[in-house]
Amino acid sequence: MPLRPKHVLNSLKNLSLRNLLLIAFAGQLLGVVSLVGYLSLRNSQQTVETLAVQIRQELTSRIERELQSYFETPHEINRLNAAAFSRGELDITNAQFGEAQIYQQMKISPNVAFAYCGSSRRGEFFGVLRLPEDGSLQLSYSNRANKFLRDYFSLDVAGLRTFRLPQSTKPYDARQRPWYRAAVSAQGPAWTDVYIAFTTGLPNVTASLPVYDRTGQQLIGVCATDVVLPEEFRNFLSSLKIGNRGQAFVLDRNGNLIANSNDEPLMVGEGDQVRSLQVMESQDPLVQGAGIYLQNTFGDFARISRPQRRSFQLNGERQFIDVVPFSDGFGLDWLIVAVVPKVDFMGQIYANTRTTLLLALAGLLVAIALAILAARSLTRPVSEVCQAAEGIAEGNLEQRVTPAPIREMRRLARTFNSMAQQLQSSFQDLRIAEEKYRSIYENALEGIFQSSQEGHFISVNPAMAQLYGYSSPANMVTSIENIAKQIYVDPEGRDTFTRLLDETGEVKDFEYRSYRQDGSIIWVEENTRAVRDNTGEILYFEGIVKDITERKLREIELQRQLKELQIEIDETQKAQDVAKITESSYFQELQSEINQIDVDNFWG
Repeated sequence: MPLRPKHVLNSLKNLSLRNLLLIAFAGQLLGVVSLVGYLSLRNSQQTVETLAVQIRQELTSRIERELQSYFETPHEINRLNAAAFSRGELDITNAQFGEAQIYQQMKISPNVAFAYCGSSRRGEFFGVLRLPEDGSLQLSYSNRANKFLRDYFSLDVAGLRTFRLPQSTKPYDARQRPWYRAAVSAQGPAWTDVYIAFTTGLPNVTASLPVYDRTGQQLIGVCATDVVLPEEFRNFLSSLKIGNRGQAFVLDRNGNLIANSNDEPLMVGEGDQVRSLQVMESQDPLVQGAGIYLQNTFGDFARISRPQRRSFQLNGERQFIDVVPFSDGFGLDWLIVAVVPKVDFMGQIYANTRTTLLLALAGLLVAIALAILAARSLTRPVSEVCQAAEGIAEGNLEQRVTPAPIREMRRLARTFNSMAQQLQSSFQDLRIAEEKYRSIYENALEGIFQSSQEGHFISVNPAMAQLYGYSSPANMVTSIENIAKQIYVDPEGRDTFTRLLDETGEVKDFEYRSYRQDGSIIWVEENTRAVRDNTGEILYFEGIVKDITERKLREIELQRQLKELQIEIDETQKAQDVAKITESSYFQELQSEINQIDVDNFWG
């Protein structure tokens, strides 16, 4: 009899936690193992291609960055020498000074083979070259004084000439050289094609820059820098990990190899017949195959104008190939190519797939066994913990859990019981403390407040709001934006209060006049202290304010009465003094004599 969905649902509802855990663990692991195995096999091809794309993209990006850095230095040297040339710091015409400056540039740029300048006047030449044998530097120049036969001088550690070396036998006119003409033609920075250097016999490429006078109108010469190819850059390519048999190389638009990651010579022929090796002539099957594929696909290397990511078959094996055009904006126009056999990736992928499947199966068996044990051991204590947690969530803080035989579960039970007890105690203490504080805060007769350093209230109690005539604490907090201006009547009182608070951290029994909301003035007495954090920084201020208006008015009235009494006492004292004088016998005798005097006769 087939099972109906309703029967299945009822069976699931009646499952015990132990059986449910076992089914869940085993079922999930079995599903995961099956899915991982299937996806691992199905997606291996996609994984290989994705990994190959990332590796090739990273390779070409690194090569492009290295090329950019490698070929920026010559232009920087040209700019320095051109500036020195135009300022007269390099004596190109007479070769009397200037070699020390170029010498220092060569010392810090080991990939530079020759740095020099040529004059437009008569084709004078002046520069410093690096010998390929030992890397030592020499001065070389030609001018009218040596009949344009290039002289050579060895240089000391300061870049100054020491002794003269053999002179060349052929006249040298800088204006006739390709590097000179390239700069003049471009009227700016330019590169030459790859050529064999006159002095070293090695393949070079030259960056050149025209030099103008200070007006910027008159051409006075050209400065140039030779870079030897491909030794320095080949070392970089060789250091790259390109699979097991992968290759990376650089070629120009004519198909000439500029650099390669293997040790194959890139120049063929001898003497005047020396030329660059074509990519299709390479003895490396992978390099040659890549060149033939690109030639057949695009017809001409010059037609590759954007990055290409492709694959081709070579000797029955699939090869991944990336092609990235490289240009520095000054005339270099090359192609960066990375070729990696697919088998270099597939071997590792297959091995990883097998390892993954074996590990997954082993893990499945172990996990099922552990699931059975865990299901048996976790059912009871987990159920008790859940029930106790639900009780606590409902507000019953007296819940406790019975310790289980498993050590971790015993620790869990003890921790849970301790937490429940502490939580119960903490809730009780917190409730009592909160009730006490709330009662004191809400029912206090004095105003209680907290204020910020910026001068506004954070909180006030009802007595504080009533004291200042506000309808509620919230109304007072939102209404007072500047305590100094909205509360204090006398600004100097606020200044004194702030100074005392800064000096001592608290102010006691400070009396001042204060505005209420309706603009009336009352007298208040304030006690305030600064509340600080663990580092001593002030968090806020808290204090108590009480209304002392009646007392202050009584004091003022008492002072007035005392002043009036003092005046009255002074008047009484004066009257008493007069009475004493008039009642004295002397005053009486004197008045008697005055009465006996005939005034008319006296003045007559």
